[in-house]
Amino acid sequence: MKKINWLDHLANLLVVIFGISIAFYLEGYRQEQDNRLQERKYLESLAEDLTTDIEELDTLISLNDHIKSALINLSDISVNRTAFEQVYTSDTALIQALSYIRYNPPFTSQGSSYESLKASGKMELIADLKLRNQIVALYEQYYQGTKEYDQTIKELVRDFVSPYYMNEVRFTGAWSVDHDFLYDGKFKNMIFTYRYLFLAKDEFYRGVRDESSQLKEEVLLYLQE
Repeated sequence: MKKINWLDHLANLLVVIFGISIAFYLEGYRQEQDNRLQERKYLESLAEDLTTDIEELDTLISLNDHIKSALINLSDISVNRTAFEQVYTSDTALIQALSYIRYNPPFTSQGSSYESLKASGKMELIADLKLRNQIVALYEQYYQGTKEYDQTIKELVRDFVSPYYMNEVRFTGAWSVDHDFLYDGKFKNMIFTYRYLFLAKDEFYRGVRDESSQLKEEVLLYLQE
């Protein structure tokens, strides 16, 4: 009977196990490096999207200041007849204010990077859990909130403000208008509803702008690590 060299078999087995372990390690390392490369590309693209979003939010907030001023002035005048001359020096300014409240552009985020990451099912590529949660919160909560505010105000303008303007505001010249509508009860209810809803939207927009800026800073810091 041939004697089995158990030591030799054991050595060969260890070599095979070691080789397999090395192969698994190298594959895992390669996969990890690939994941980190993909993560960097996504985050760099996300930072660019956030830059665009912040610029648009700044523009809209600036425009919102004009709309907000018009709503405050119109609502204040509607309950105080003597306030008109204190607020508007001419009908031209009044007509401009009426134009402002009918123009309410929505915020449209540049969300291609986030949507691509979300659709790929690879959100876990963002290794930092806190950063990942911040990204999801911005797009799914804050940006979604802007859509809801924009839709509500769009419906208010479409269903009440524009029809009232067309049916009740009477021009007496190219740049002159009859002021009676300002003191109509329907106008007062409409303009005060619009005012407080818009003030809430404006405050929310400013919060979204801050959240977007903070997230951009967090992403850039993470990329520097």
